[in-house]
Amino acid sequence: MIGVSLLQPIMFKMRWPIGKLKKYSKNPILTPSKKNRFESAAVYNPTAVVKNNKVYLFYRAEQHYYSDYISKICLAVGDGEKFKRKGLVISPEKRYEKRGCEDPRICEIDGKYYLTYVAFSGKKTSIALAESSDLINWKKHGLIMRNTKSGCLLPRKIDGKYVLYFGDTNIYLAESKNLKEWKVYEEPVLTPRADNFDSRLVEAGCSLITKKGIFLIYNSSDGDEYKVGYAMFSKNNPSKLISRTNKPVLFPGGHWEKYGKVNYVVFASGLVEKNGCYYLYYGGADKSIGLAIGKKIY
Repeated sequence: MIGVSLLQPIMFKMRWPIGKLKKYSKNPILTPSKKNRFESAAVYNPTAVVKNNKVYLFYRAEQHYYSDYISKICLAVGDGEKFKRKGLVISPEKRYEKRGCEDPRICEIDGKYYLTYVAFSGKKTSIALAESSDLINWKKHGLIMRNTKSGCLLPRKIDGKYVLYFGDTNIYLAESKNLKEWKVYEEPVLTPRADNFDSRLVEAGCSLITKKGIFLIYNSSDGDEYKVGYAMFSKNNPSKLISRTNKPVLFPGGHWEKYGKVNYVVFASGLVEKNGCYYLYYGGADKSIGLAIGKKIY
């Protein structure tokens, strides 16, 4: 039997867990606010979780553009479409996050909430971890992965281990028994593809564990635009790629997605299930936050 490389898997036609995404008619759902200086220039790259039928939306906020910005993580709570801002929840404190706490991803595991975020020192990016029991008060656990970014923690242990997809050019896999020491797989599990919408880079966005496997929503670039794709990995072997989309499922269309701090960007990193649908939250042009909704297929 001929072996198959992780980078060149046999692809199967996949029935994805989300039906065709439709952008919310009242996008963007969250924009910069002059009322709060810390989010007066940009709010973007959100993550989300549901508690007591309310959607908790954590997002990156900045008071300036470009070289003067410092990123902080804020919270808004709402019904999934309309949100009320609750203010700052995570701010830079350590030297390794002096320039920002950025791009959060959240999941609930065994009754606790874990939030990974990018810690930016001004020169280096690393992945940091914070923990909460109530989504309001957060305890930082420091860095868990150095000199990388875009960490997406699976919402359930696999074989008793925490699983993390990470990386901002290729996507890699790491496993841990305690969220402190991590075993990193040397080979990437998802890579860019020449002459496709994801030809330059791929980054982990958010994930679900479904009956068909580990569903990963990923962000990508072809050098001109950031777009969103889907990938499915084996539940028994999170490094085994089963299928991925050949076309983007979300791409810049509206003016607010095309023009902002970084032009022509949609960046998805928040996913919740609500009312028989999946709600996908994404940043537009690194300035505002949008919503796309798809029917739950399974």
